[in-house]
Amino acid sequence: MIKKEYNKIPKSFEEQVELLIARGMHIPNKEKAVKVLENISYNRLSSYWYPLLKEPKYDEIFKEGSSFETAFHFYQFDSELRMLAFHAIEQIEIALRTQVIYHQSHKYMTGFWYQNPDAFNSFPLYVTFLNKICGGIANTKQAFIKKYSETYSQFLPPAWKSFEIISFRALYSIFKNLKTNKDKAQISRHFGLHHTVFISWMDTLVYIRNICAHHSRLWNIKLTFSPTWPKSPRGDWVSRWENEESNVNTKDKQLKAYAAFCILAFLLDRVNPYNKFKPMLKNLISRFPEVDIAHMGFPSNWKSEPLWQGDK
Repeated sequence: MIKKEYNKIPKSFEEQVELLIARGMHIPNKEKAVKVLENISYNRLSSYWYPLLKEPKYDEIFKEGSSFETAFHFYQFDSELRMLAFHAIEQIEIALRTQVIYHQSHKYMTGFWYQNPDAFNSFPLYVTFLNKICGGIANTKQAFIKKYSETYSQFLPPAWKSFEIISFRALYSIFKNLKTNKDKAQISRHFGLHHTVFISWMDTLVYIRNICAHHSRLWNIKLTFSPTWPKSPRGDWVSRWENEESNVNTKDKQLKAYAAFCILAFLLDRVNPYNKFKPMLKNLISRFPEVDIAHMGFPSNWKSEPLWQGDK
């Protein structure tokens, strides 16, 4: 295929609205649409009106009855979905940090265990992490770290202080790099999972958190890799999390957002008995009936699954 030169010129916000109308989108209030495009770019919103396009979608012609308001509702839904996911991941991240610090500090009977290379499986990963910790401690403006530095002779604080300034990705890297599977298993058991399953789930949540942190599209994504299916989870679970149209005999389950939200619901039940994640997700979906959650991987009977029943 011979590539062509990109030669499209910028259009004014008003011209962008006229282009959408010319392609078949219903926009009764042009001024309101212009105001939206002034603050949310055409390119960003195009991901949300993509489901409204006729086939072949490359022609960029809208289906009969497609409206700018519907596309904007998709955008609003996705924004609220990201916030819900981000808050859920925050709670799981804090729980993982707590468990790693607790188990490893008691194993080595010191809060400075993370400075010991013998506590980790990979020395290069240990060095990389320690450099990040040193840089973070040197540059942080956190009052509790400054107070520590003014009081104690050791440059690096104990894990229960220093781990407060590391990212979720860094925390997860520490967990994966712990010396033995027994170390990982003790921590994973708190979350009701085998450590190999828990590690794959954390891979998924690091990916989802990155999407949320960068305000990227979440609602109808395909997971870039498949988290491991738990054979014997300690708690309510679902009968399947791949799309109903997927061939269950293939490795490609076409996992979408539903699988990630199953993971979040399960883990939150383990780390926060007062969480309202499930009713909040159900409420969000009910407030945006124009969103076809089947495109997110939700099966038609998802609410009847044990994981999703009840008010928790």
